[in-house]
Amino acid sequence: MLITRATKSCHLLLVSKQKLISKVASTRFMLSANAYYLGALKSFISDLFSQAWSPYSSSESSNLSSYRLSNGRLVIDFLCEALHIPHLSTYKDPSANFSGGTNFAIAGSMALSNNLFCHFNFGNPLMWKQNPKSILTQLDWFDSFVGERECKGKDEDACKSELGKALFWIGEMGGNDYARLFASSIGSTIDNNQFTKQAIDHICTLALVLLDKGAKFLVVQGLPPIGCRPLQLITCPSNDHDQNGCSASANLVIKGHNDLLQKRLDEIQIHYKDSMILYIDYYSAFKTILEKHQQYQFKEPFKACCGSGGGPFNYLPNLLCGAFGTSTCKDSSTHINFDGIHLIENMHLHLFDLFFNQGFCTIICRSN
Repeated sequence: MLITRATKSCHLLLVSKQKLISKVASTRFMLSANAYYLGALKSFISDLFSQAWSPYSSSESSNLSSYRLSNGRLVIDFLCEALHIPHLSTYKDPSANFSGGTNFAIAGSMALSNNLFCHFNFGNPLMWKQNPKSILTQLDWFDSFVGERECKGKDEDACKSELGKALFWIGEMGGNDYARLFASSIGSTIDNNQFTKQAIDHICTLALVLLDKGAKFLVVQGLPPIGCRPLQLITCPSNDHDQNGCSASANLVIKGHNDLLQKRLDEIQIHYKDSMILYIDYYSAFKTILEKHQQYQFKEPFKACCGSGGGPFNYLPNLLCGAFGTSTCKDSSTHINFDGIHLIENMHLHLFDLFFNQGFCTIICRSN
């Protein structure tokens, strides 16, 4: 039996919402890094600045009960709404109802371990005052949740059967690692290929742990073109710009990351024939919108909606959205970027459509 990469859209999973829900029961688990919310997000933000942070999750249409690093909903929120199921509850929210699923995401977390960044003496570039949590923290939280709640009183086989009904979503792991690499004063001395290999090893280790615990439905996101964010563009020399105005060198590294991730997922699928692994091509979906941004009604493809400094990016790394001296644009729907690092709600909506209706999500399937 051979494993081939299909060009089928994940829209197949949404054609019959009831069938999807019956397959994954009513439980979803999410492990991620960047924009996705978490119970401790307020303390994360307070580490950046002490001023009010009302711009986040401020969209009137979002109706969110917890915060996101955006002005509103994210892709996972739009997916939940499309399936008529509740938004995921955050693991660290003491008042959350976990009957519909759990989100273990940590804003700013990394795929690589803290020890690696300490070993290379990266320092603390960008907004981090200390090394953020790693993927291992989310895995520890997940193990605790499964033992204390999801599989409490069940033997190993019964637990695997229960987890086999859930949908697991691994978000854009590794993005914060590359952001720190590109911003670090010693980043140019690091072997990008080795850095990427280690990041992919950690992401695939997470996927393997979930599969070994019984996961049957696994969604894995690739990384977006980080070189198209104001965060990267403010230090990008003009001779490094590609045809879209993005950092060519940064995006080349991200392409290598995504290519290796897909290759490794193909290899994993061979050994887990009873599980379905889906890959979301975040990079291509983002570039599609960027290249046709006017068709999507985005007038500002690079300028941050919330920030300071004006100019083409309206982004200063030492004066982030919500801090004293920053302001928020009047019409967020015309911007792709919310705060120079994270995307606007409207961008997430278009990405959701491309992921699940326009063929940017591929299924690794088996053929005889």
